[in-house]
Amino acid sequence: MRSSNHGYSNREVEFRCGGAKLGVPCMIEDQIDLTMGDAPVPRPSHVPVERMVDLDIYRLPGSGDDFLRAWMEVAESAPARVIWTPRNGGHWVVLGGTDIAHVYSDHEHFSSKITLVPRKWGELYPLRPTTLDPPEHQPYRRILTGLLSSRTVRRSIPIVRELASRAAEGIRHRGACDIVADYAAALPLALFAALAGIEADRMAVLPGYAAHLLADEGTDLPEPVMDRFTTFLRALIAERRALPGDDIITALLAGQIDGRPIEDDEAADVATALLTGGLDTVVSLFAMMMRHLAGEDALRSRLVADPELLPAAVREMTRRFAIMTKARLVRAEQLLDGVTLKAGDMVVMPPLHGLDPTIFPDPLRVDLTRDAAPHSAYGNGVHRCPGAQLAEAEMTVMLKEWLARIPNFMLDPDRPVRMQGGVLGTVVTCHLRWDTATAAP
Repeated sequence: MRSSNHGYSNREVEFRCGGAKLGVPCMIEDQIDLTMGDAPVPRPSHVPVERMVDLDIYRLPGSGDDFLRAWMEVAESAPARVIWTPRNGGHWVVLGGTDIAHVYSDHEHFSSKITLVPRKWGELYPLRPTTLDPPEHQPYRRILTGLLSSRTVRRSIPIVRELASRAAEGIRHRGACDIVADYAAALPLALFAALAGIEADRMAVLPGYAAHLLADEGTDLPEPVMDRFTTFLRALIAERRALPGDDIITALLAGQIDGRPIEDDEAADVATALLTGGLDTVVSLFAMMMRHLAGEDALRSRLVADPELLPAAVREMTRRFAIMTKARLVRAEQLLDGVTLKAGDMVVMPPLHGLDPTIFPDPLRVDLTRDAAPHSAYGNGVHRCPGAQLAEAEMTVMLKEWLARIPNFMLDPDRPVRMQGGVLGTVVTCHLRWDTATAAP
């Protein structure tokens, strides 16, 4: 295990628990061979016995078919909105939308220093600014937010449009595809290449989307996943130090931390968050949207007939198909849903805020007329995803270019959708079919 300040991003670690490999999207730097497995830990004295539920968030039954429905079944059967599980080191799980939003937004009592369970894993992987609390995170966050500004979004839209239209053109005559591998997966990397002012071919050295999920049992990557990102980004940083340009890496290197120039280690951390934050998250969320639209002819027809509805549709489907499960470290004793959380406890927030029926009536329905309300799909508080605006613009353009060429499609009944639960809910494959006669000429 290398020791550095570089942490995790939207990648996966292979968890080996008692000899069984688990593909768990956890945004972790390396593949780790851990032996602690899923053995339960003793219930702490401050945890009421009635709040204890034997729950492994990385092995939810049914996650391979639909990880969100699996989480909803947990919420519906749980004895309370806040429960405790002895798995993965022992931690609380917050199931109610209001409580999830509260934990995300209260950085004074719930620290981002550790963002996944078990705690021993999270302690190994700091990443600026993701795992820093205020005020330390603020200068890094300021730089990252500036890099993902409205100007960057405006600059990105024509790039994504060109990439998406080219990809859709190459697919429409085939009559079938995996929307993940054949359309969505390449776009975020190509967008980063364009924003960084480099050839898209250079991105080929980086790990592909969910490549580790598709690896054969027992296969080890020749180099830790995040080492490949770090090596790539450090070389790019060195290039831009020597020869600045009009690109996002040059803009990053112009940033300052507490009045001094940003250092290479710091720049590599921020660049890692910048690059990886929009990879698997965008691809999985977009694939979830396409899976839904494949079975909703009326909604799909509305969007084809009126593309102006697409931004609202993307926002609503983002609520419906949130994919992130994050953790926080309790900093001081807190009362939540009638139970006491002690300092040092870990708290996990699954993607249930937007699916809470007490906040969103009929939450599984995608309703374009639904009143806007916070839903935590991008987090909340000081660590809310700074790339949310770019992600939604990107997915809107991807959807628009697809529907303009392939307006009618369905799920391939012979090749079921494959998902993977975990910290990042992942759509591994999503095969679609369509009649080529209905594709745009």
